[in-house]
Amino acid sequence: MKPDRMLRLAVAMLAAVAVLAILVIAGWTQGLDDSWNRLMTDSETSWLVNVAESFAWLGAFPIAFMTVVAIGVAFLLAKRPWSARTWIVMVAVARGISSLSKTLIGRARPPNGLAVESSASFPSGHSMVSGAAMGIGLAIIAGRLWPEHNRLLLIIGTGYAVTMALSRTYLRVHWLTDAVGGVGFGAAIAIGVCAIAMKRREAHS
Repeated sequence: MKPDRMLRLAVAMLAAVAVLAILVIAGWTQGLDDSWNRLMTDSETSWLVNVAESFAWLGAFPIAFMTVVAIGVAFLLAKRPWSARTWIVMVAVARGISSLSKTLIGRARPPNGLAVESSASFPSGHSMVSGAAMGIGLAIIAGRLWPEHNRLLLIIGTGYAVTMALSRTYLRVHWLTDAVGGVGFGAAIAIGVCAIAMKRREAHS
């Protein structure tokens, strides 16, 4: 996909997330969120909880940070400085905006979570940063390096992001709309940052 088209897609996704945030703040999504939360409670099984907790561990700050650093170093060792810079920037931007959004919206988490979380609920940081920005972002960058595998990489990255998001609702530490907003927000940032980096690279080539 060309950079200009990627930018348009990123802007459209950001607009959709903004609309979702407004609906969340107005309380218009709470019925859906409550229904999904009850479904997660009713479907609780020990092995799925273990899977969800594994994703929570993967997306937690120490592991996610080490993953970001390791992949950045791998790109540098492979003599791919553009990929390393783009990777670090997209994850850092997603992390910063996630924290800011949580502070501004200040949504309370579900009352019956299986884990203890101290930050606000919307958007889901795991879904936004560790899921979408890292999973989809890495797929986009890798797709530039190996274009013949671009579609497969995007499918894997998107699947990982969606699974991370669902795991957060299964642990009931996030409402469904937190997870949806997180994936949309993180993917938009990954696509937008990569598009801007591509345009800058083309301008200096």
